[in-house]
Amino acid sequence: MLLTGCSALAASPSPTSTYTDDSGKTVTVDWESYPAHAGQDGEALIEYPDQSKLEPAARQLMDELRTTIADTSGFELKPAQPESEWFSDGSWHPQVGNGYGGDSLLTTVNCCELTSDGLPDPDQWQMVLDAASEITRVAGLGSFVRDESLEECADTDEQCWVWSATATDGVQWVYLSIQDRSLDPTGEASQEADKFDWPLTSIGISYGATVVQAGSLSDYRAAMRPFVGLDRPDATTSD
Repeated sequence: MLLTGCSALAASPSPTSTYTDDSGKTVTVDWESYPAHAGQDGEALIEYPDQSKLEPAARQLMDELRTTIADTSGFELKPAQPESEWFSDGSWHPQVGNGYGGDSLLTTVNCCELTSDGLPDPDQWQMVLDAASEITRVAGLGSFVRDESLEECADTDEQCWVWSATATDGVQWVYLSIQDRSLDPTGEASQEADKFDWPLTSIGISYGATVVQAGSLSDYRAAMRPFVGLDRPDATTSD
């Protein structure tokens, strides 16, 4: 496929791309018709489970993480809400636009929060992270990657009181946090725990994904076909 040009304006009209397909035909696509979102690799979703089929594997992943983290840390992770509600309609948020002035066929879920009420000593935190990474690697999300730029850790060379890490394949993600608020040298983290009745020490995980809406996979695949292999322009709208 030969890409011969792409134009994108700061606002409307939506950007277009022109290329020559395998048969030698010149094709021009308008990104307003892109069925995903400007910030999402739409090709990755063509063969990915849609909203209706995501739940079983996602629940298995979270169960395996819960068991592994509990076995490694010695602390049980408990759900913040009934597990029956994790993938209920209220947990899903359809995208309102594709970033180019058109409609999106994607929807996002954020759910499955599990939290402990304690954690091991800081010298064991890496062991917990490594054990959790073994699970996410097998699931295809790769290892957990720590956020090394946390504002809470900016002014100290000592052990930071909070670790934040994410494992993702670009479609699904798992967020993991390890925190001991008593280690915050400013004392602010401990004060917040008292004020909001948060645990002083905890390990937490949560799950999210952006996938094709239930019942729309055939339409999505057909709409994506002209965009396969193209570089996405910058978004022209804020949706």
